[in-house]
Amino acid sequence: MREDIDAGTYNAYIVVKDTAGKFFKTELTFIVEEKLLPPISLELSNRSGEADQNVEAGKPITPIVFDYEGITSYSVSGLPSGLAYNIDEVNQKILITGTVDKDILSGDYEYKVTVKNDAGDTASQTGKISVTGGEGKTDIEIFENGEQKVVAGDEIKPVVFVFKNVRVDENLSSFNTSEGSLKGTFNYSINGNKLTVSGTVDENMQDGSYSIKIIVKGENNCDTAFASVEVSHKPVVTKITVIKNESQKVTAGDSIKPIVFYKEHALELVLPNFPGGYQPITSGDTVTIIGLIQEGSKGLHDIVLSVIGPENQATAKATIEVIPATMTFDLVEGGDNQTVVAGQDITPIVYQYSHMYSVKGNLPANLKVEQDKGKKQVKISGIVDPEMGTGEYTYTFELTDYYENKKTVTGKINVVASIDEISSSSVEKQSSSSSEEPLSSSSEHTTAIVAAKSNFEFGYTNNELTVVLPKAVMVRVQVFDMMGHLVETFTESVGASKSFSLAHLKKGNYIVRIESDRIARTVKVTVK
Repeated sequence: MREDIDAGTYNAYIVVKDTAGKFFKTELTFIVEEKLLPPISLELSNRSGEADQNVEAGKPITPIVFDYEGITSYSVSGLPSGLAYNIDEVNQKILITGTVDKDILSGDYEYKVTVKNDAGDTASQTGKISVTGGEGKTDIEIFENGEQKVVAGDEIKPVVFVFKNVRVDENLSSFNTSEGSLKGTFNYSINGNKLTVSGTVDENMQDGSYSIKIIVKGENNCDTAFASVEVSHKPVVTKITVIKNESQKVTAGDSIKPIVFYKEHALELVLPNFPGGYQPITSGDTVTIIGLIQEGSKGLHDIVLSVIGPENQATAKATIEVIPATMTFDLVEGGDNQTVVAGQDITPIVYQYSHMYSVKGNLPANLKVEQDKGKKQVKISGIVDPEMGTGEYTYTFELTDYYENKKTVTGKINVVASIDEISSSSVEKQSSSSSEEPLSSSSEHTTAIVAAKSNFEFGYTNNELTVVLPKAVMVRVQVFDMMGHLVETFTESVGASKSFSLAHLKKGNYIVRIESDRIARTVKVTVK
């Protein structure tokens, strides 16, 4: 049976045919078992030299022979240079023979012989060769990749040095690796008598030729080897991109959403052409543009930020669509249609505006207009000229926005003339025949009328009598004709000001008396 057949159960059969043409079948079963491997062994032959020997450099050793059984492979490590090993498969022996090199380092060389079978079983034997009188000349030279080209920031091809007569420990204390001019991050590894250097060149290295220099220290001498590396600098690519708010819509006069740019390898910024006031804020690798769109802007605006790098320039663009602003001018305080007695303050009129470029006003005499640009307000205030005639006065504001669109806003101030009181003696005389209570002619009442002058204010226009009081009170109103007859009387509550229409009376002159519980005034009016 073949040696390479797998273990297992195999079924077979034999078919025969007789002379009559009939077939007969016989079945067979074969059970194949795993081949039993001979036991593995490795022992020093009793007819050979000792496993541990003392030898002078340049002299041969007594051959060392190991007997083995059941092996399929073997290895020998740690021998001093000059010695060799081989295998005699016929006699199943492993032999170590030879002459120790003269220039070897003196010292103890521990070696190891290892054998293995197909099942993975192993056996080993160790020994020690103690060498004296070695000249021990230390040597190192380039074995592989002694010259190469590399881009800064990339890995080098592993540089391999071969050395001899160097005592090696885990700290590589016999090797000085810091004297080379090539900078970067490098690793050093030992395998047998080879030193391998691998790693990455510093990305900031400039163009030029650099060296990897290895100095080894032996017992009797030192030696040096160089590898040459030609470095070309890594191209520095400057980039910039928009990472936030690449496009947006903004109303003129409003702030934008911050535009954020990301930059790489930028040395200098060229600021954007911005439709208004802006500020760049740099933080690490980002540049943030904040700003306020100026009034009067409109349409699409490209915000282009340029960066200058060591080897190139780059730009990135954000887009702002500016929506024209609509001008507003709204009354927020006071009334734009009010009645005022000549010589008195108007109720201040305040307008709130937005997106307005300029305003021109046309006001009645003595009134003034003030613009508070911080609050964006226009205020009308002041005292109506005492000499101003009664009537309706229209004031006008002509507004202009930032796009030169115009708008007109108007309001009215109705001025009623102040009516001087008629002397009490005249009133007493003209009202003596009234069926109602006539005006008092006593000096005491006359004094009361005069004292009340600062509390009552009158205005008369278009057959309407306006009464202005400092506070709300009940008053009695009496109207007399010029003969002193009482034409009508009524009682009203007057708060601040109130107007009474006399248009229903016949045309002519009348005397009107208005009194409260403490004060009284009398005036002459004409109904037209």
